This record gives sequence, structure tokens and C-alpha cells, in this order.
Amino acid sequence: MATQRPPGEAGPGEAGVFDDRATSEVIASLITNTQGLVRTEVELAKLEITQIVRTKLIAVALVVVAALLGLFLLAFIGVTAAHALMLVVEPWLAWLIVTGSYLLLAGILVAVAIPLLKRSVAPEHTKAELQELKRFATDQVSS
Repeated sequence: MATQRPPGEAGPGEAGVFDDRATSEVIASLITNTQGLVRTEVELAKLEITQIVRTKLIAVALVVVAALLGLFLLAFIGVTAAHALMLVVEPWLAWLIVTGSYLLLAGILVAVAIPLLKRSVAPEHTKAELQELKRFATDQVSS
């Protein structure tokens, strides 16, 4: 509840409006609001961390798939490709070409996964919100 002070009773920088709640009520309200704000910030941090973990899991899954794909390719297609190349080149060269092809494919898959793994793991939005909260609290205490 804000009430109007009589003329001449407004303090410096005040517009003549004051809160007639008891100090204990104001402090209790401040504590309640701060608790709610902290809960919201914790929830934001949880959401950001969940998103970061999900991205990392996708990157790891890509690497695992690349490894399994490499094994299957070497086992099933590799032998067939090497035998087909043996019709044109020496057997050792055919096996070398097949091996080099699979190394190139695995390298491409790992190259796709590495940028996903290098992304920042810090919850940037939460850090920014906490800095803003700190700035706001400092301003409120100093004024």
C-alpha cells in the first residue's frame, strides 16, 4: 500500500510516495521474491545444462556410429571392393585403396563430430542472468 505523504515530508529523491508496510513485512517480501528468483535461475541452469548434455550425447553417438560403420564397411564391402580392384591392379594395391577409402570416410564423420564436442559447456544465459541479478541487488542495496 502506497500512501501520499503530506507536503514537505518527502525525502530527497522521493516523489512523495512511500510504503507504509512494516519493515519486517518488506524484508519478508524481499526474501520471498529472492527465493522465487533463485528458483527460476536454478531452473534456467537445469534447462541449459540439459541442452548442453543432449548436444554432447549426439556428438558421441555420431562418433560411435562412425566407428561401427567403419567396422561393418571393412567387413562386408571392403572384401568385395578389394576383390573387384584386384581385377585391375595388384592385390596389395587393391587392399591399400580400400583401406584408404574407409579411413577417409571415418575421418569425415569424426570431422563432423569434433565441432559439436568443442562447443562451450558453460550455461551462458544463466551466467548473464546472475550477473544482471547481482547488478540489480547491488543497485537496490546502495540506493
